Amino acid sequence: MEKREINSKYTDIGEGLIASEPELEYIRNSDCQIKFLCSDYERTKGDKIVHAVCEKVQSKNQWAIDADFTITVYEPNVASFSDDQIRILLFHELLHVGIGFNKDGEVKYSINPHDLEDFKLIIDRYGIDWDL
Repeated sequence: MEKREINSKYTDIGEGLIASEPELEYIRNSDCQIKFLCSDYERTKGDKIVHAVCEKVQSKNQWAIDADFTITVYEPNVASFSDDQIRILLFHELLHVGIGFNKDGEVKYSINPHDLEDFKLIIDRYGIDWDL
């Protein structure tokens, strides 16, 4: 059975990214709450390894998870990652946090899908190979 828990290292890195990265200003200027978790699970999707995932907390679960989003890092899958690679991974996951407004002006959270701008930003900044 998978075990997830709040991880202070990922929280510090993620909060630092939100505080410093211009592309994450929309998160910094919102009331959005994000919990950074670690998992002991070796997650895959098909034949691909999943290193981390950003998920919107469903309203039915907010009684147990005091957050709007969780970002979970699958530790067995990132065991060989450097701190810089973890930072890039968390930056990538934070780009999935979607904050918008409905027609009544109320905040609406969503998951931003992968797009070319996301990949271009990361490649331009960190290169195609994250072996830093």
